[in-house]
Amino acid sequence: MRAPRIALVAAGILVLAAAACERPMDDNKARLCRMTLPAINAPDAEIRILRTAPTRGERELRIDYTVTGENGAVRPRFVVCRFTKIPLSQIEPDLESLVTESGPVSGPSLYLMKRYWLRTPEAFEADPGRMSRFPFPPVGRI
Repeated sequence: MRAPRIALVAAGILVLAAAACERPMDDNKARLCRMTLPAINAPDAEIRILRTAPTRGERELRIDYTVTGENGAVRPRFVVCRFTKIPLSQIEPDLESLVTESGPVSGPSLYLMKRYWLRTPEAFEADPGRMSRFPFPPVGRI
């Protein structure tokens, strides 16, 4: 009778240990990465997030998603966002590079996206993972 209890407790400890080892994902980085999706897809595309997960350490994350076009075809896609190291004096993450299934987004295109799209309220509103219970953009993004 004791052996099954010990095995159950050991299994519980292993599950908790695995959860503790999981790298935390920064919500601001995930939000910023999601906000790039409307910019790299067609304006009328329906975007559905499947999974968001860190890839290599805390500076990179991957979003797997599907895009439904106007003809109804559903295509699986992904984007990998890499961020610069954030100094202690800086609160907001800074997007360093963006890679899609088609390859990397060019430096000039990334610059224009950061300058003229990601800093707008429209980008915040277009975030496919945004929850409606947060009606206002975060401080510093207007």
